[in-house]
Amino acid sequence: MQAHRLRIVIPENHRATIEFPSAIPPGPAELIVLVPPGSEVEPAAAPPPGRGRLAALAAELAQDPRPFRELSAEERRARLRRLRGAGRGLTSGSEEVARRKIAEVDIEERKLGR
Repeated sequence: MQAHRLRIVIPENHRATIEFPSAIPPGPAELIVLVPPGSEVEPAAAPPPGRGRLAALAAELAQDPRPFRELSAEERRARLRRLRGAGRGLTSGSEEVARRKIAEVDIEERKLGR
């Protein structure tokens, strides 16, 4: 996915029409709105309740309203260490993914009679 930056000013009525540059192809896209720090923004809706260690960590980290880029280098490293630790074991390791892929290739080769 490619990123394209469009600078806009949100009008008083909070309605905008976006005209995309021709360099952006038609089709699915994701629109992300970044508001500069210090802007008056209505509080975000509470995230859906979750369970488990990642939800607990997300709730704890949300207590600090500063964006990640405004944290000191040490604060960033500490957050990343905590996130890595909380997410450990939630996804398959690379060896497991490789085993599954080999099994898929074997099945496809058998189907094709190779």
